[in-house]
Amino acid sequence: MTPVFHKGKLTTWKDDQGFGFIKPAHGNKEIFIHISALKGTARRPKVGDTIIYRLTTEANGKFSATNASIEGVSSQTLPKKQNVKKRRLVPKFIGIGVMVMIAILAQEFNPSRSPSLIKFVTKPGCNIKGNISINTGAKVYHVPGAEDYESTVIDPAGGEKWFCTESEAIANGWRKAPR
Repeated sequence: MTPVFHKGKLTTWKDDQGFGFIKPAHGNKEIFIHISALKGTARRPKVGDTIIYRLTTEANGKFSATNASIEGVSSQTLPKKQNVKKRRLVPKFIGIGVMVMIAILAQEFNPSRSPSLIKFVTKPGCNIKGNISINTGAKVYHVPGAEDYESTVIDPAGGEKWFCTESEAIANGWRKAPR
């Protein structure tokens, strides 16, 4: 038996949700159409298009269009709306990644009183400052909360270091700061 196809005008189309309704050429009750019924159509449907479709009754008793096409529009692959969004997002993610790296590098090379982000990323929890005294050359370490901790700046190029534990600092020849 040859399938029967019907014609109707697209009266409603919600492109962002991928569905709409067809007003049949013969009949009053509008027919639901989903974007998946238009496989192989060269473009997305628009209100006013004449749709050629096969009428199907769903399990809930409602009618819907299947095996549909847009009259006068060639058959090709239907453009996928979500792929367009993904292509727009890729450059945004790359741009954000580049900005984050610039911020991390700027902080790394900017002398500050707190550990750099790179130190925290590479050795989380290593917040003991191994400092070399300008006056005596003594190697002393400062723990968080100590009097001079916040004002102590670590210069790795000058031999100063970050330690994860006090025992690590002591094992490397550093002694605890007097205050």
